[in-house]
Amino acid sequence: MEKIIYNNTLIAIRIKKFKNGVTSLTDPSEPLQLVIHKRSTGEYTKAHAHTPKRRVTENLQECLVVIKGKIKIDFYTPDKKYFKSISVSSGEVIILMSGGHGVHILKDSEIIEIKNGPFIEDKVLI
Repeated sequence: MEKIIYNNTLIAIRIKKFKNGVTSLTDPSEPLQLVIHKRSTGEYTKAHAHTPKRRVTENLQECLVVIKGKIKIDFYTPDKKYFKSISVSSGEVIILMSGGHGVHILKDSEIIEIKNGPFIEDKVLI
């Protein structure tokens, strides 16, 4: 796991390899919870349901799972200044925590994007 930090602000978390077991990568207070599983044949998670609870968030976070291909992500600080870029390849995951971002498709890609909802059009171009 790689944490991308700017002036003590967590901008993104990048996952290249999964550790054995179940690992929570985000702080419990974050709007988007990312938990990774590397499990063995025969393991079982007890059947369960989640009790409805009111959850209120103000910040949108996104998780990109690159299934196939390669992308480059440009990161911007919370005050909209370019910070750095990294490449993310097939089999890798990145969670965009704060600040802004731009995504370049470097190779034909299949990407799953997950973000907290409900959806509200709030995109502001940098």
